[in-house]
Amino acid sequence: MSSNTDFYLGRGEDAEWIGSLQGECYPENFLAVPPVRLAVTATTEAIFRAAVADAFDVWEEERLGRAYRREGGWPWPWYSSHNSSWIIAFDSGDGAVFATVGGGVRWHRIDPRNPWFPERDDPLGPPDLYAWLRDPAAPPSVPMPLMREKPADMPIIGGDAG
Repeated sequence: MSSNTDFYLGRGEDAEWIGSLQGECYPENFLAVPPVRLAVTATTEAIFRAAVADAFDVWEEERLGRAYRREGGWPWPWYSSHNSSWIIAFDSGDGAVFATVGGGVRWHRIDPRNPWFPERDDPLGPPDLYAWLRDPAAPPSVPMPLMREKPADMPIIGGDAG
């Protein structure tokens, strides 16, 4: 099953989206593909930026999926990363890489000496799946930038709100 990952500089509504991967976006691949591993273990913004740029090239060369660079524009039909499988961000204030999932309620700090990603039973994801399906960006999801204008009459995703 295809999944996707969005990369940011910073966290929150003012984070800067720098690109995305689609395809085999699983933590085991993040750690097995050298430039992606370097990105998730980066300790400076410069290393993170360079590693993500390299990861985009390698991802496509190794046929793991597609890479979407910032200059090509937001690739997804949804409005924010709240619908993406994984979100990886370098936070300059903390000098560390953080990860969460679409609809994630908290950020997981990646230890560069011992990188690992939370498993299924780790409480990163939405506590109420039905509420998340209705509005992926609603609290308690972590704040993310709006990448497309969200229409006022947006239909409810996943069924009736009542």
